[in-house]
Amino acid sequence: MGQLIIKAQKAEEMEVYQVSAGKKRSLAGKKIVSSVILHFLFHGLNVLYWKDERVRSEIEEWEDGFVWGIGMGEKAPALYMRKTKSGFERLSEKNTHPGAMDLMIQFKSVDAAFQVMSGQVGVAGSYARHGFVLKGDIARAMSVVRCMDLAEAYLFPKLITKRILKEIPEKNMGLFHTYMAVMGHMVIH
Repeated sequence: MGQLIIKAQKAEEMEVYQVSAGKKRSLAGKKIVSSVILHFLFHGLNVLYWKDERVRSEIEEWEDGFVWGIGMGEKAPALYMRKTKSGFERLSEKNTHPGAMDLMIQFKSVDAAFQVMSGQVGVAGSYARHGFVLKGDIARAMSVVRCMDLAEAYLFPKLITKRILKEIPEKNMGLFHTYMAVMGHMVIH
């Protein structure tokens, strides 16, 4: 009977790690794209803090030192931020633990995160599909999601924004100016 258990355990291990090369490449590509989009989201939120009164008023309600993050599991891209007087400070993934966050949006898979990051599904749609787990205050999460929705409206073209947001918010700068401001923020920081 002991041999049967050992073989069953080995069979389980083999099943866990059997992933096709195509799936591995697909996941690697989704992680890279998600990482780039999280990078743009960080800088976009910082730019919008100064350029859009709606984002600023949401963020001003958060206490300085409020730490929140967006992640998609181990060995996958994540974005951890701390609210400061001048916007957001990005925290190192290596020195930050998701359990220590005031608010954490943890996607259940890289695929679920990629759908949101690439504009296939909005944050609200992903929540409705049970694509992520929320740890923290739901009222604060709604404020974060409102900021993310505004950032999506600025960073995605109107064609994508129409699909993922219930209504397209009015913007005070166009896509080109938004990207120029975000690029400028990347260079400075």
